[in-house]
Order: sequence, then structure tokens, then C-alpha cells
Amino acid sequence: MRKCFIITMVACCICVIAKAQDPTFSQYYASPLSYNPANTGFFDGDMRVGLNERQQWWNVGYNYNSTSVFIDTKLMKDRIDEYDVFSIGLSGVFERSVAGALHSNYLSFSTAYHKSLDYQGAQTLGLGVQFNYTDKYLDYSQLSFASQFNGKGFDLSMPGSTFGNAGGKSQYFDLNAGLLYAAHFDKANFYAGASLYHITKPNETVYYADGAIVPMRMVLHGGGEFIFNDVSSVLFSGYYNQQADATDAIYGAAYGLKLYPNNEILGLYVGLWQRLHNSFIPYIGADYRKISIGLDYGIPSSTSFGFSPQTFEVSVIYKLGSNSSKAPICPRF
Repeated sequence: MRKCFIITMVACCICVIAKAQDPTFSQYYASPLSYNPANTGFFDGDMRVGLNERQQWWNVGYNYNSTSVFIDTKLMKDRIDEYDVFSIGLSGVFERSVAGALHSNYLSFSTAYHKSLDYQGAQTLGLGVQFNYTDKYLDYSQLSFASQFNGKGFDLSMPGSTFGNAGGKSQYFDLNAGLLYAAHFDKANFYAGASLYHITKPNETVYYADGAIVPMRMVLHGGGEFIFNDVSSVLFSGYYNQQADATDAIYGAAYGLKLYPNNEILGLYVGLWQRLHNSFIPYIGADYRKISIGLDYGIPSSTSFGFSPQTFEVSVIYKLGSNSSKAPICPRF
């Protein structure tokens, strides 16, 4: 009973904190349109479809699930300059948090243009813009509060809380934008990007009747690949996210091995990422033809209230169309 009480108290605290945080993923690179609109079209191929599922705190009975889906495609290849890329994308992030009571749905349309900065496409600069629609709903009947604890359990017939008597619903439109620079060399590739979310600072009315301004979210990210030979390479990436007083930083690297380097049928990846001051995240992944699969498991670097909440994520990305000599070389992470 003590465990259930503490978990519920933690969930209620997270409910307040979550007002200032968008969903985040350990495999952020498998949800590219959710952290930089300029990632739209930044891949090898013609079209890309992806799914990322995150189950957070599953081992302590706390329901915090996030799902990301996206599709982006390149357009007008014969009407723009060689090595340039114009693309559009659709994405959705669906989150269930606070013991499953808070439903957050984000639907987005994005477009990006990646301009080649030289005659070989070795350097590119991309600008992306994203239009977002958010729908949130808080089901108070799914929550338990300290005032409802009678010493033995939670009596849901007792008065609880409504966080300022708000209706528990909010819908709004929003604008996001980002930049992405990439450089490609014989034995190495690098990229760096920055983005801003909630540029229009919409008003959210889930928790308060008068609403509250959604703070802008700033994202900085980068990474690259060192290529040892035709068979092996090391890939690395980092991500920093700040929204109001909430920050999130992840960095790590993976070793990649191609088992069939001539036709790139199968590639394997083993790596480790760290969420700063939070958890270590072992990662394994595989590429089979046009399909990429990734799996990670977050192990907390410290315990809270004597518990060790753990998280896992699984991602699948499918790319259509073959690479061409005009396509930019894009990193996997």
C-alpha cells in the first residue's frame, strides 16, 4: 500500500511538472520531426515512415506511454537545383501520462528545404517550418489525491482536486521552426541543428480556467559518424532540450557493423546513451534492407523513494526509394 501511495503522489507531482514539458524520447533520432522540423527530408531515399513507442516507469505500475509516428517525402526533384532537397512531412505524438489520466495528442505538418552550399552537395543548410495542432484532455476520475487517502487506501468518493476548476480540455494551433547544417567528408559525416517550438506561445486551459501560456521549447542537437572502413564505423549524437525550467540532455555513441558491405543488406549497432543526471540507456539496432529497428532500455542512475523506475523504447523506420548520386549522405542517429 505504501508503494501505491508513493507512486500516486509522484504521479500527481509529475502532473504539475508536465504542464511545462513536451513529450521526449530516448531514441529522439527515431522521432525526427518531433524535435526539429528541419529534419523533414533529411534521410537517404525518397520516402520515410517511422514509429517509436516509449513505455516509461512500467516496472513500478506507473502508466506513462508515448507514441510517435511520422511520414516524410521528397518532392520536385527535377525542378530544383542538384543536391537540393525539398520535402514535406506529417507527424503525430500521442502521450498518456499521470496514471493514464492525461491524454496529449500532437498532430503536425512540416516542410523543409535543404540547400546545397557547394557543387558536390558535401555541405547543406536546411530550414524547416512546422504547423502543429494540440489536443489535451485530463480525466480527473482516473486520479487519486492525498485528500482521498483514508489510511488504508484511496476513497474516490471523497473530494479530490480539479487543479483550479478548469475544464480539463485544451485545443490550440502552434508554430515551430528549425535549422540543420550537415557536412560530409570521405571518412566522416557531421551535422548540427537548432529549433524552437511554441513560437506563437499558445494558451493552454487544461489545468486553469484562465489558461497558462505554453513556454517556448529550445532544442540543440548534433552528431556524426567516423568511418573506419567499408565494414565498421562509430556513430555519435547528442540532444539538449529546454522548456521553461525543465531541461533534458542525452548523449551517446554506437558501433556499427555491416555484415554485407557490398549490398548493405544487414547492419548491426550496439551503443550506450546517457540521459544526464537520470539514466543510462543501452541500445541495440539493426538495418535489414530498407528497414531499421532499434531497442533501448533506460536504467536509472539513481533511485527515488527507494524505487528504480525503468523505461524501454522500440522504433521501426522504413525507407522507400533507392539512394542516388544526388542524395545527401545522412546519419542514422
